[in-house]
Amino acid sequence: MPKPNDFQLGVIEVFSILLPGALLVAALLIVFGLPPAFATFLAAPGSAWIAFGLAAYAAGHIVFYLAASLDDRFYDRYRKKKWPPIRDRAYIAASALRFDALPPPNPWAFDDPMNTFAWAKAALMFRAPAAYADVLRYEADSKFFRSLVVVLPIVGLLLFRGMVLALPILSCLGYACFFRYAERRYKSTEWAYRYVIVLGTVKPAAAPSKDPEPDAD
Repeated sequence: MPKPNDFQLGVIEVFSILLPGALLVAALLIVFGLPPAFATFLAAPGSAWIAFGLAAYAAGHIVFYLAASLDDRFYDRYRKKKWPPIRDRAYIAASALRFDALPPPNPWAFDDPMNTFAWAKAALMFRAPAAYADVLRYEADSKFFRSLVVVLPIVGLLLFRGMVLALPILSCLGYACFFRYAERRYKSTEWAYRYVIVLGTVKPAAAPSKDPEPDAD
């Protein structure tokens, strides 16, 4: 039987890859249709849905790769303005716990062998599965909206080429998706740091005493 964490990882994959890829492939099929050469291969019952799923999965990976550029080019600058580094108390505290457990090879290798967010998720995965699942939920939302930033303008170009206002409207929706992506990503990192801080500061409950109970009079 699959574990809850395995299901959460499946949800991340569905939201960040399959759904955006399915939206893009559906738009391509509506505009261009299915090539006649594929009709023979898709004649069997259910084969069309299998092919659609595979195409959505492949297209979703391409979209995911393109959307990942938002992290370095736009998100980092937006995060520093929206949430100044001076307020990153959770990150600083979590990093201190990480350096105590896994000191970097040198003072400048802050992300070697992993950054604080990856370390916090790994710690939660082993020690607090419920908290880990909560962080993954925020992360799945963020990656879904990040992919929509790329997909929505493309879908607007494909489906609404004759409508003047369609592309600007969908582009504005993609712009709004960026802010939702940034908010959910920031929450995923913040809650990962907060959870791992709690794990590092709260002592485990003492084991019950094994001394035999006194005999009753």
